[in-house]
Amino acid sequence: MKRRDGSFVPWAAQRIAKASREDADAPIFGAPLAKARALSPAERRLVSAFPDRGADPAGLQKALARLLDRSLANGRTPRFENQLFSGVADPAMAGALLGLFSNNTVSTGEIAPLATEMERAVLSWLLRLVPWDGARAGGSATPGGSFSNLLAMYLARKAAEARHGADAIPRLAYFVSRAGHYSIPKGADLVGLPRGAMIEVPTDAEERMRPDLLADAVRDARRQGRIPFLVIATSGTTVAGALDPVRDIARVAESERLWLHVDAAWGCFGLLGPDAARFRAGLERADSVTFDEHKHGGAPVAWSWLLVRNGAALEELRPPTGGGYLFHRKDAVREEADLGLTSLACGKPFMALASWLAWKSMGATGWKRRVAHAAKLTRRFRDGIAASDRWELALEPQTWLVVFRPKVPAVTSRVARDAVSRDLRRRINASGRWMINLCPMPDGYAFRAIFTNPLMTESHVDELLAHLARSAGASS
Repeated sequence: MKRRDGSFVPWAAQRIAKASREDADAPIFGAPLAKARALSPAERRLVSAFPDRGADPAGLQKALARLLDRSLANGRTPRFENQLFSGVADPAMAGALLGLFSNNTVSTGEIAPLATEMERAVLSWLLRLVPWDGARAGGSATPGGSFSNLLAMYLARKAAEARHGADAIPRLAYFVSRAGHYSIPKGADLVGLPRGAMIEVPTDAEERMRPDLLADAVRDARRQGRIPFLVIATSGTTVAGALDPVRDIARVAESERLWLHVDAAWGCFGLLGPDAARFRAGLERADSVTFDEHKHGGAPVAWSWLLVRNGAALEELRPPTGGGYLFHRKDAVREEADLGLTSLACGKPFMALASWLAWKSMGATGWKRRVAHAAKLTRRFRDGIAASDRWELALEPQTWLVVFRPKVPAVTSRVARDAVSRDLRRRINASGRWMINLCPMPDGYAFRAIFTNPLMTESHVDELLAHLARSAGASS
């Protein structure tokens, strides 16, 4: 029987190769946003109609190509400012594609000897960035920062259960700042914590957790008969890129015997740069750290790690029963155990090849240059906004993103200013060339621009500033 699908991989490879050569100057969509979002009746039938019979490969490829070219957002171009994961390093994308093409899992060393060694190697390189005892520390690859945070909460809950007993779970309390990631309460729910277990800690004017109010909140919880067990600090908040004072938070965590998790999904980029000491401060006392590799143009979406100060904590992930068909040495010591034994997943794609190839091609010195370049672009944009007569800074940047808002008369209400911002976003994104996000802050909405895309240059920054100026001018 003649195969009907043999042309799809070469077709896709050709499209990928062509697009990768054009990404630096590519728009987000291949049409204005309104057209990119709209599907014709025929296109809608193509997308949603149940396929009783297989389509002609050439015709299907042609129809799909038209849809992809017009309506699939390009998250690789420097003009994609809508999420924190803008951009991907060329060797990392190559590694991810090759890893996925192997169609294998890294669950066991038996079927993935090379992949296992590479994943362990990358993990050891990341652990060098954190001031822990490398021989004792460990980690596990996850499919995104939300999963890393979930895994950290699970390990913290298991540690609390071992210390206080299972009967204590309904009284457990954990602490996170108002600016913490939304995956935290979701993860708490998934690991069996009651909805009321979360205690939100206020932030200062720079969106950073207040350690003094954390200490007060822990004491208040104890007086109420609750059992504090975990605090989550954020190194690089999602909206403002703010850096919680981890060192001061660590002092509270240590004195109160709390598990300290640092969600550094965004801020981990700083550990690779010339200003690494600022991002490393306090991490020596952290019990776990979330490290996203897809946030800074390293790996494609989504690829993350949970790093743990005591690798033995990951033993909680070993399946209590079953799995003998896959893991033939379930009792192997940690250094020799199959990676799937201490992972959330059974099917683990070979995404570590993306990390490995990016690290090998760039080296530590290359990463340091990348971080310095991102900081330079951030300062250039920050200065452009500060000098603008139509825009103003919402906060001074602490990392590689800038939050800003339109200048409005002082008497303008928050509701009216937010309406102006929403209208401006529609204008900014309408052409389909740029896409930028609008984010909630305590005093109203603000725009957020990010500068970690490896293809971004000073010319892109200047183009964005000019585009913002035109968009604001058109709205006045």
